[in-house]
Amino acid sequence: MHTDDAIRSITESFDRIANGARRSVRRAAGRLAGDLQPAAWPVFREVVRGERVQASAIVAALGMDKSAVSRHVKELREHGLVDAERDEHDARIIWITPTPLALARVAEVMAEQQAVLRATLAAWSADDLERFAVLLERFSLPPEHPQD
Repeated sequence: MHTDDAIRSITESFDRIANGARRSVRRAAGRLAGDLQPAAWPVFREVVRGERVQASAIVAALGMDKSAVSRHVKELREHGLVDAERDEHDARIIWITPTPLALARVAEVMAEQQAVLRATLAAWSADDLERFAVLLERFSLPPEHPQD
């Protein structure tokens, strides 16, 4: 395959992946709470990954506007999925943590997502699957920027 053809193919594949990812996010948000906005899912995942995070860390990780993160955190709190508490030593700092309910639900959602992925990749050889995992991780890492 010629380089230009490969780039076109990759672009088209990304379009299909993005469409599937949007559907997956909508389903995941719905599983957490029926009326949860899908845009709250990435915020929720950052809280779960970090276990105890500040809104500024979510903003930095997602490149999302601070007011949008605040709205999503508020929505997640209203659904009982996260708690927000002031730091005991510095009242200016607010820590956001997942609730036990959230951890239980995200475990269910992740198990479902992984089952779908396993079924999708079931016919792949172990070598292909491992090579795909390595290449996808390499591709998804942020590019290195040399310091000036």
